[in-house]
Formats: sequence, C-alpha cells, structure tokens
Amino acid sequence: MTVPPGDHRRAASHVAAQISVAAPIATVFAGLTDHEAMVTWPGISGCQLIVPGTPRNGLGAVRRITALGVTLDEVIVRYEPPCRFDYQIIRGLPVEHLGVVRLSRRDQVVDVDWQVDLDSRYPLVARSAALALGWGLPRALRHVARQVEAAHALEQRGLSRAPG
Repeated sequence: MTVPPGDHRRAASHVAAQISVAAPIATVFAGLTDHEAMVTWPGISGCQLIVPGTPRNGLGAVRRITALGVTLDEVIVRYEPPCRFDYQIIRGLPVEHLGVVRLSRRDQVVDVDWQVDLDSRYPLVARSAALALGWGLPRALRHVARQVEAAHALEQRGLSRAPG
C-alpha cells in the first residue's frame, strides 16, 4: 500500500465508520474478525477462509469475500487482539486498499473505528469502491453491533450463543 495508515491526504478515497457497542471488547473483536459470520453482513453473499492465519482468522489469514457481486481476496496484515486488525485487498479489484479497524474501551462500551484508504491508477475505480464501502460499512458495523450485543445479553442471563 502506498498510502501510509492514517495519511488520508494522499489517498484517492477514504471511508470511515464508527460505532459504539455495549459488549466486552474481546467479544466485539471476535465478532468483527469471524470470517464465517461475515456472510450474514449486509451486502456480503459469501466469505470463506482461503489461507488460515495465526490464529485461524488472525495474521496472514486470507479471506475470499463476495460483496455486491464482486469477489475479492483480503489478507490480515496486522493482528493485535482485542484492539486492532488491518487488512489489504490482494486480488479482485485494481485498487490498493488498506483497512484499519481499531477498538477501544470507554465506560461500558467499546468504540469501533473502521478506516479504509483506497487508491488506484484508475481513480474512478477507487471512488466507486469507496461509494460502495460508504454504503456498506456503516450497515455492517450496525449489524455486528446488534449480533454481539444480543450474544452478550444472552451470556449475561447465563445462556450462550455465538456472535454472527
């Protein structure tokens, strides 16, 4: 990626989404990194693990995702549970795409900050991808928040249900 993380001035396109989730940070992190649950996210019709990472969904993991009719592969390039993971698209779109997801505790909630920088030698491709992400990313975060909060509420009552 030619755009350093956080240097949004040089990126052709930038997308950001934030949400606060009322659940433990480890549970929120697990909900965001579980590739099997991603198929339930709005706009995503398929997700499979192509190369396991360390741990399974962690550093080096390659996921094949079909979203809005486009199939792409992304690799986890930084994995710091439960506070951060970064990923890059490595196949499927002619874009340089770096996603940085940070989680932080605040009072009784977890703040999730998802930033994506996109660049391409075809500027319209980067802008189009950014428009799709701008639509899908907030919806995905709201979906994950609902799933994780529901699972956490069940755990609080002594019941168990995996997020997703």
